[in-house]
Amino acid sequence: MTDQEIIEKLMESHEEFRRLKSEHAQLESRLEELYSNRRFFTTEEEVEIKGIKRRKLQLKDRMNAIVNQVKRGEIPL
Repeated sequence: MTDQEIIEKLMESHEEFRRLKSEHAQLESRLEELYSNRRFFTTEEEVEIKGIKRRKLQLKDRMNAIVNQVKRGEIPL
């Protein structure tokens, strides 16, 4: 089973994975919003951008961990 197939199954059946994916998408939208409006950022915006990127990475790491648990058979689909 490919990673994409695992992700699709997790989106159907795994509440935590859905929540993580949703939060990741919301943060990505916020980043796009920030980047689309400006070339230069205030200090507060730079701090927000760094925080968003850090949180997105945490979410991605957790989603990857869940996918790997499925591959190892620790989480059934």
